[in-house]
Amino acid sequence: MRVHGASIGAACARQLAQRGVHLALTYSSNLAAITALIDELKSQYASLRISFHQVDVASAQQIEDMFSQIDKEHGQRPDILISNAGYGKRIPQIWDISLEEFDYTINVNLRASFILVKGVVEHMKAQRWGRIVFISSIAAYGGGINGCR
Repeated sequence: MRVHGASIGAACARQLAQRGVHLALTYSSNLAAITALIDELKSQYASLRISFHQVDVASAQQIEDMFSQIDKEHGQRPDILISNAGYGKRIPQIWDISLEEFDYTINVNLRASFILVKGVVEHMKAQRWGRIVFISSIAAYGGGINGCR
């Protein structure tokens, strides 16, 4: 079972489904895209358990609620976590960045990964197997108009 979202996430989901992996997919706002992906995957891989969950990963409570839903629908936490959410807004001058904007960026791009890992690591340790994959952007390599993420 995997957790991830967006178009990179869709490509990951397709590859994992081809290998018989049950999926717990997330999205933040694009219901049409996730629904189309779910329909595609279910038509090709009818035996897989596939769920989808709307979550704003900037919210620790929404992440916890997502894990509760996954527990109910899949009977366990994910064996593999793919953390693929990211947020960036072009604000060229640091003095133009509000504290709220800074906090939201940190919550999505850093804090969410920490909370997600905390949500799966005990399950992975108990079964003595698991994988955690972090996907980032080229902006992680340095500054610029998008800043460091």
